[in-house]
Amino acid sequence: MKREALNYIFQCAKRNDLETLFRTIAKHYTITVLQQPTAQTLLQPIIDPISKSPFYAGEILVTTSIVQINQCKGWAMVMDDDEKLSLMIATLDACFEAEIFQEEIQTLYQRTEHKIAKERAKINQSVHATKVSFDLM
Repeated sequence: MKREALNYIFQCAKRNDLETLFRTIAKHYTITVLQQPTAQTLLQPIIDPISKSPFYAGEILVTTSIVQINQCKGWAMVMDDDEKLSLMIATLDACFEAEIFQEEIQTLYQRTEHKIAKERAKINQSVHATKVSFDLM
């Protein structure tokens, strides 16, 4: 489990699981919000497949926040305008840094990774089913 992947993985987690873990953390520790959830836009860089030059395809709405637990800061950037999700993921990031609730975070991380893999396999299977073999035509 890498800290850099926490934002992406936990955005795909079941909301109820995140909320349950967040409430448990909030019962045991003081969560200080250093930066309130803030909606921002990012430019999405894309590489043109023909010319291989970069360009910006558009803007993406994100919400960022920063929290602190036990002198350890946690940060989150989530897609869309979701303040609560941003705070929950920032809290998990701070806990990861502070090395508290490691087992719970690891369990949720692995469960969500497995869920993502199953969803990708299902999509890949449906895409693969549409493959056309021109040798048979």
